Amino acid sequence: MLGVASNGMMAPEAYRSEAFYRAELDWVFPSSWVFVGHEQWVPEPGDFLAETVGIEPVLVVRDPDGVLKAFSNVCPHRASLLAEGQGNCGRRLVCPYHGWTFGLDGRLLAIPRQRGFVSPVDVSDYGLRELRLDVWEGLVFVNVTGDAPPLIDYLEGLPELLAGHDIARMSLGAFLDDPIAANWKLVMDNAICDYHLGIVHEESIADLVELEGLDEQVGDTTAVASVPWKEAAMPPDPWPGLTGSAAEGSLGCFVFPNLHVIGFPSGGATIMWWTPTGHTSTRARVLSLSHDADADVRAGTELLSRVQREDFDVCEKMQIGVQSLGYSPGPMHASELRITVFQRRLLEILEQALDRADRATDGRHAGAGR
Repeated sequence: MLGVASNGMMAPEAYRSEAFYRAELDWVFPSSWVFVGHEQWVPEPGDFLAETVGIEPVLVVRDPDGVLKAFSNVCPHRASLLAEGQGNCGRRLVCPYHGWTFGLDGRLLAIPRQRGFVSPVDVSDYGLRELRLDVWEGLVFVNVTGDAPPLIDYLEGLPELLAGHDIARMSLGAFLDDPIAANWKLVMDNAICDYHLGIVHEESIADLVELEGLDEQVGDTTAVASVPWKEAAMPPDPWPGLTGSAAEGSLGCFVFPNLHVIGFPSGGATIMWWTPTGHTSTRARVLSLSHDADADVRAGTELLSRVQREDFDVCEKMQIGVQSLGYSPGPMHASELRITVFQRRLLEILEQALDRADRATDGRHAGAGR
């Protein structure tokens, strides 16, 4: 299979190849449900946030009826981005290049100097391309191609597993946004690797958890690590309604391709996502959530920042290491099980895309030979 080493792990070339990276942007991200932000970032009509999913510029906007919509963030006239970052556009989106104006429902409303076109322009032909959007627990997802399964099915057992945390009702807390000089897949491998916790994080979180009691469960698009906490680390008052592993420690929930939702026995949660910015660079973002809007988050933010720095350091070391022509992936540890979900699905998507491309090429050749 494409990009697979002899022991079934991802081959080193996958972490250093620009062509492989481009294929991921073209096929992996657009075909998946990708987290783009929190709905509390766009609470009012006209509020928007701009993101990139693979190669697709995406615009999420709240319409006058309070409904969230997603569009391709591209003016259909000459491809200018319509908006950047976050903000409020009022009742309309106006292209900064030629001033084409769109409603919050994506319809083209006005064209400056419309009579000057060589042939009449039918405004109904040039609305914004709407993208598939869904929300789970306040988390906004977009599927660019529109052919992923329903989000509730894509999330497999996570909605039930995290239901007791009531994430949708949490207040937004600390937010971190940092660059990493490493391929995004190395960063993802590390994020869902539980083998490294006692080594890389020896000075931060290792003393808080019972690593011998760690358990991993995997699906097709998700994977979960249940990590028991030591008694001394447990909150004095666990969040009401949590039972089983949710009440005993952390639940680290991976959603393909690049999201990690961690639920804590305190009732809080952390959202972590990693966006590729180049074949050897990644943007790492972390959002803390809590049921206590007035909580002092400084201690938690300091710990998060420390854990992030520890991970960044080892990921950047690995990026240098995978350049070695003599390196081949070693054996897999039982605590690396979640990585298999990520790597297997990514490689399957790329393999299927390659097969489709080959069939299309064969069809064109056959047509030319007639």
